[in-house]
Amino acid sequence: MDLAKQIKHPEIQTSDSVVSEVIHLPNDHLEKSITNVLEPLGGLKNYISKNDKVMLKPNFNTGDPFPASTDPNFLLAIIQLILALTPNIQIIESSTLRVNTKQVIKDIMGDKIQNIPLVTEEDFDFITIDLKSRGAKYLKSVKLPNTIHDPEAKIILLPCLKTHFIAHYTGALKLAVGFMERKQRLKMHISRRVPEKVAELNLAYKPDLIIMDARKIFVTKGPANGRVESPQKILAAIGSNRTAIDIKGISIIQSFPAENKLKNTDVLNVRTIKRALELGID
Repeated sequence: MDLAKQIKHPEIQTSDSVVSEVIHLPNDHLEKSITNVLEPLGGLKNYISKNDKVMLKPNFNTGDPFPASTDPNFLLAIIQLILALTPNIQIIESSTLRVNTKQVIKDIMGDKIQNIPLVTEEDFDFITIDLKSRGAKYLKSVKLPNTIHDPEAKIILLPCLKTHFIAHYTGALKLAVGFMERKQRLKMHISRRVPEKVAELNLAYKPDLIIMDARKIFVTKGPANGRVESPQKILAAIGSNRTAIDIKGISIIQSFPAENKLKNTDVLNVRTIKRALELGID
């Protein structure tokens, strides 16, 4: 069923849930809540087999605390759940320009993930991907690390949910910006088409699973600071439903009265969402 049609007409139901959601209260066990949100999707075992190579993409763009960056406890809980299925875990990330990603992660995580390999801009072997031939109008090509196209790798996105003063919001679709070659990323952020380019970037790769941390969110400013609200939610979707989980995330942001670039905008007219749906990125 067409995703846009379903969102516009919520009385239309599908046989399975596109986006899974749970409430996580402060005293709840985090691993249990993550297990519960994945259950309607078949659980982690539906995506990861024994000895699979798993690449986790968190949000460590800066060293600012959650929700600007991935919550350490959230990342650790997911790592523990994956380790029960495979020991082959990597974290892949590239922070903002002029900072060292490995140092940013170390500052946030300490020595809690010292046995998990970090794959950062220092390790990336970039390849250029033609996006124009795939339907892009604003981001005609992109340089991404070859490792995310490894057919043996399972990519799990771990986005925070927050407003963004340039891109309007950050969610699953924008998390891929952390894969981009840094100079190209900088050039993209000074253009007038950042939201549309974020959508088009997602033509270049396919993640397997998304687990979104929306326990705390920014509803103003972003991505490094802003007014914090606490929906206490965790969302999950299969990797092909990046737009669907972002639609749900935007609706959560919009449920809080706040001055941001999502205010008074129908979720399907949010520029990244609109362009993603035009491209068939559900």
